[in-house]
Amino acid sequence: MPASKALLAAVLLSASTVSAQVGDTFTVNCSPLTIQRRDPVLSFGSDTSDHVHAVVGGTAFQASTTNQMAINSKATTCDKILDHSIYWTPSLYHINSDGRFELVPFKGNAVYYQNRACDYQAGRTSCPSIQTNFAAAPPAGLRMISGNKDLRTFNKNDITQRAVNHHCVGPTDQETNSLPVVRCNTIRAQVTFPPCWDGVNLDSADHKSHMSFPAIGDYNGGVCPSSHPKAIMQLFFEFDYDTSKYTDRNFVFAQGDKTGYGFHGDFINGWTDQTRLGNAHKTCTGPQGVNAASCSLNVGSDGSPGHASSQVPEYPAPAEQVGLNGPLTGLPGGKVPTGNTPS
Repeated sequence: MPASKALLAAVLLSASTVSAQVGDTFTVNCSPLTIQRRDPVLSFGSDTSDHVHAVVGGTAFQASTTNQMAINSKATTCDKILDHSIYWTPSLYHINSDGRFELVPFKGNAVYYQNRACDYQAGRTSCPSIQTNFAAAPPAGLRMISGNKDLRTFNKNDITQRAVNHHCVGPTDQETNSLPVVRCNTIRAQVTFPPCWDGVNLDSADHKSHMSFPAIGDYNGGVCPSSHPKAIMQLFFEFDYDTSKYTDRNFVFAQGDKTGYGFHGDFINGWTDQTRLGNAHKTCTGPQGVNAASCSLNVGSDGSPGHASSQVPEYPAPAEQVGLNGPLTGLPGGKVPTGNTPS
């Protein structure tokens, strides 16, 4: 069908037909931008941060990146050209038999924007259907962290800890909260962000307190608490590390975490059009997804071949070795491996 006729057909769809096509997720896929020891959320303004990160998204990543700087990025490594947000997580290293630390190749990531939480209402015990309930877009200026870099043990009763897990992709597929307990071709490190906002603060001293997980439900959706009554789209990170050449499981995240429990993610909202983002679950999650003529994210050269692979950072990384040129004698920043390798 020609594009003009497809657009006309989309406009003529009845409201009931549109709502029947609504899904709960659309995905942003990103290529690597940079690997460096900076963190403009936790260590804003400091030229080096606590540990090395794998970074994707808006090309304006640097020590003092503000949300407006992210929005004004010259480009993005993600396949939605409206998304200049910046996403990052700890890098993964392998401890070789000689005791040196080898940077595990970072392959890229996916970020899932999920419509799974709903606003607080007195007496509400479950969320309405996703066909009628739409979580708001993350507000302009939002910055947040999910996970705790210092964790080395796991408490299944802590919702914030359940929000972190790892997927072993081949030859055995399984998920664990710890780093995988079997050999993996890819370790897919995963973290879910809280979807409930206090409705006022775009950041907080710990970069977490302005956000909350649901009061009713679990880490991956439900009814927001009265303290954080506003439901926003829930972010779920998948960061892929190529572990295919390793036969053992002697891995450590850059902050010195051998367990995987301390995996975490950072987010700076850099979407350049909040209205289009806010309409995405209504228009981009049906059978055709972002290819639908009516999809609010379907602009410009979205998703075109090579779009996400040709972008470069606008600012140089700190002048230190992080493993890109070969194994290191120690983790950058002097981090010392702690915790036990999962068994």
